[in-house]
Amino acid sequence: MKRLRIYVAAVAAGALLALAGPGAAAQATAPTGEADRNAPNPSAPGAETTPAPTTLEPLVAAAQAGNAAAMNDLGVLYSLGASVPRDYSKALYWYQRAIDHGSAEAMNNLGTMYLYGIALPRDYANAFRWFQRSSEHGNVHGMYSVAVMAEIGLGTSRDPGLARAMYRRAAESGCTPAMVKVSDDSARAGARGDLVEAYAWLEVALQSGLPEELQIAALSKMEVLGARLGPGRRDQARVRATQLAALVRIRALSGNDEVRSPSPAPLRL
Repeated sequence: MKRLRIYVAAVAAGALLALAGPGAAAQATAPTGEADRNAPNPSAPGAETTPAPTTLEPLVAAAQAGNAAAMNDLGVLYSLGASVPRDYSKALYWYQRAIDHGSAEAMNNLGTMYLYGIALPRDYANAFRWFQRSSEHGNVHGMYSVAVMAEIGLGTSRDPGLARAMYRRAAESGCTPAMVKVSDDSARAGARGDLVEAYAWLEVALQSGLPEELQIAALSKMEVLGARLGPGRRDQARVRATQLAALVRIRALSGNDEVRSPSPAPLRL
């Protein structure tokens, strides 16, 4: 069964708020219209679209048999109105059932609904709490959302240390935008900056399918870092990139189905 998700919209929203600064956070708290206006759009830039199943019977049967992934997938179908009429109350019901069965993706999707105010009051603190729970269960998208919100202080106190740690965890779990953030952090750490690490993470991000809108900036940063490193240390950085890529693959293989999903594709960081 192919997985269905709405988490990308949450990550993209976090990235937009991080870009725009305090003004964006203030705008995000403005009154919103009906829930449909806030609903994630699967055709929007950065959204992951998945063909809907031709029939719901196998999915419903699996969910009723206790399959948490099927419960979450039903929640997504009702959230998006795919194969069934859009019904947020049913989406919430299936997300909660999936959460009760330990689904980290459902935790992440519930965080998305709080973040956008979809069928629930917009509540950044609750969004953060559910993203954090999702991340604690190994969900890479939850890790990234926690990092973004901790970085800008949305739904939680601003915590650069937590943001740095969660970006690192997300990067090691295969999130390519997080790899770029880790690279930036390594490069700008003053005299303690690790240019080898910064270059290596960018190379891994590009090899791992960095979203197209981030690729030009990443290549430009690599040019600058490569010139600063020189030929010898640049070779060292490429060796390090091979090591990091192996680490990412190991993390993916050792994770569960929810962790082995593609990297989220937020808008530019």
